[in-house]
Amino acid sequence: MGSSESSITSPPAEMGSAMSFGNPFAADVCSGPMVVGEADSVGGLNEDVLDQLLESVENRTGAPLMLLTAPRAGYGKTHLLGRVVAAAGTGVVMVPLAFRTGDALNLTTVTRRGLEALSVAKGEQPSWSRLREVCAGLVAHLLHDLIQEGLVPSANPEQALRVLSGPVADVFDKDGSAHMIGDWLRKHSAGLRPILARRVARQLPLRTDVADAWLEAMMGQAFEGERESLAVMQDLAAPDHETGLPTWFRMLGLWRPVVLMVDHLDGYYRNPTAGVTIAALLMDLVDTQGLHVLLSLNQDVWQATFGHHLPSALEDRLTASQVLLRGLRETDAVALLRLRLEQAGVAADDAAEFESFVDVKQHFLGRPIGSVSARVFLRHCARQWQIFQNSVPLSVTGKADNSELSVPSLADDAMPAISLMTETTPTDETEGMPSIFDDPTSAEVQQMAASLAEPQAALPQNEPPVSFSPPPSQIEEAAPAHEAPVSEPSSSPNLSSSATDWRPSGSSGGNAGPAMATAVSPSADAFVKLREMLHHLRQPGSKTRVLDELADIPPERLNVPAQPVTPSVVPSPAAATPVPVAKPGDALLGRFEALRLQMAAEAESQPLDYVKLGELIRLAGRRFPLVRFSEHELPGLTGRQTMVWSIQGVELLFGLAPFSDGAYWRVLAGFAAGRLVDLAGDAERDGEPQVKLKLVTFKSDREHPAWQALYAGETLPLPLKPHLDAVHLDATSVAALYAMQRIIKDAETGAVQAEPTQVMTVLARELDFFWKRITKA
Repeated sequence: MGSSESSITSPPAEMGSAMSFGNPFAADVCSGPMVVGEADSVGGLNEDVLDQLLESVENRTGAPLMLLTAPRAGYGKTHLLGRVVAAAGTGVVMVPLAFRTGDALNLTTVTRRGLEALSVAKGEQPSWSRLREVCAGLVAHLLHDLIQEGLVPSANPEQALRVLSGPVADVFDKDGSAHMIGDWLRKHSAGLRPILARRVARQLPLRTDVADAWLEAMMGQAFEGERESLAVMQDLAAPDHETGLPTWFRMLGLWRPVVLMVDHLDGYYRNPTAGVTIAALLMDLVDTQGLHVLLSLNQDVWQATFGHHLPSALEDRLTASQVLLRGLRETDAVALLRLRLEQAGVAADDAAEFESFVDVKQHFLGRPIGSVSARVFLRHCARQWQIFQNSVPLSVTGKADNSELSVPSLADDAMPAISLMTETTPTDETEGMPSIFDDPTSAEVQQMAASLAEPQAALPQNEPPVSFSPPPSQIEEAAPAHEAPVSEPSSSPNLSSSATDWRPSGSSGGNAGPAMATAVSPSADAFVKLREMLHHLRQPGSKTRVLDELADIPPERLNVPAQPVTPSVVPSPAAATPVPVAKPGDALLGRFEALRLQMAAEAESQPLDYVKLGELIRLAGRRFPLVRFSEHELPGLTGRQTMVWSIQGVELLFGLAPFSDGAYWRVLAGFAAGRLVDLAGDAERDGEPQVKLKLVTFKSDREHPAWQALYAGETLPLPLKPHLDAVHLDATSVAALYAMQRIIKDAETGAVQAEPTQVMTVLARELDFFWKRITKA
């Protein structure tokens, strides 16, 4: 979003060049693979995956069907397919394929959607579509073979063959350099088409009249590029699902290899029937028609629509050549940021200053490797660009430029035009402080300042007390109501300094002058860690250890001042009345409640969505400071993982699949049994108590019969059953979990103006029932 000069005040001169551009990071969605150029891409990003896809496309050593998956949307699957198109060049025919809602999943739809995609894609020649180019290329290829075999007379065969092997626009464009051959072909097309059709019918299982109809429509497209010929070809595709032959694709295959890029299947989410049909259709195209297929899916769509819903044979074939798209590395993010700034034409000085302003290293600090998607990073940069445009310019090196502040030397007899003495403006209550701006400007500046203020995340129980003297039970109030308060808080200097300085601005103490301590925004894990430590105080002999751990936490992480409050300060009457201030947490809590109501219908009427539960457990495991999170791929189940929380001598192994999925639970049970053996061996080797293992799963009333059948059957071995914990969730709890997963997901994609860490901090207590239940010993 570009910025313009205000009608009241102009931007600083140093920011003029940066503010004259639109937002270089506003575009974060790739419209399609046919519009991507290598110059618009970061070369080192997913370079190994790109090479694997090119091996398949160019028919080197890759498989004819490749499955490209990403953890979620925004990781750049469509953009990567565009890089494949650009790298493959003109040696293959790349056809994007995206089904529409309501489409019949058959060969006719495949042909029609492929024709539509190429008709709107721009070709190499100006004003030419990609469809016109491929139709002209096929006609030129067939005519080239006829001339080469002497079946079509030519006055200069060598020249004709050379021209027909060159750019097709030279032949079929009216202004082309070889348009005379095109004019001859147009004039004699009625006599040449039957010859060409018979040649096609000998190579493909087609009737001559069908091939002749297709060639007539393709010649019309090659010469004129008109929409009427596109409609004719779409009508000709109608019998494809009856004959089992994608005629147009097979005819193009006589010229160059054809590669289908199947993308945008999100509309079939949780539609296993459509998943089986699409998988079988694609395998038929690969096995019987000789086409190549690149199938692009997000992990949630794969698990909910394909995955274990497919017969084992189809699943094995689809996952045999699977590649996983990873997120940005720090170097990739820096390269992407610089590429966008360079494409936008931002001056080098402004670009370097903005790069320092964004601080990519700080953005990646603490995030799991490969977890930052390109779309999330671009949206982060877009928000930072807006702030950057309205902020005061700073030196990139961090050194102030004092050249303008030097006082010029004056001669002894010279009188300065401006007094060098600082004048003091009276601040009496009757006179008041003179205003620099008029009222409308002041209001706009205040609104801008409010929008630039960094939100302070705080749990409800950690709000500052309304009393002006430090309460002795402040640490007790920070803990949940059911936990025991801390006795003898004065035994730790860090705990005693946790009172907040609430001196009003109008009061003074001694010579200190008016002051008010500024609250420091707490870190993401401060309150969670504090509550966990306070919980340990109830354990015998743990008080000293917990207080030592609390002493290691810097005061600013717990939102406490560095110095204790002077108890003799008396607040003024004006400051005694608190002014209500809107907190960022209020908006998040309101959105959470709205989403919980919205999810109530799904929670009551649908089976448990284990994908959503898995995402929530993964997010919480990565962000809770006391949890060591890990994921392990299940043996023999490609693309399916189990998540593990290691916390306080307990290892929580999560089972997230319907209880009717016998293959999943057999493999998971074997994995859990192996972990039991490993934990016992570790305990014996180290001479320490054995870490407990708990296999946690979830069920509602709807899943309870299936759970009973699984528990009573032989899928789960008897030694493992004492370690099982099936958490029962009612509809209200499920709606709360879905709402939490959704709001964190929105925060990661930028739909909510808050960081995921802030969401976890503000809303963690809303799911206390869930965290306590799954971590219950």
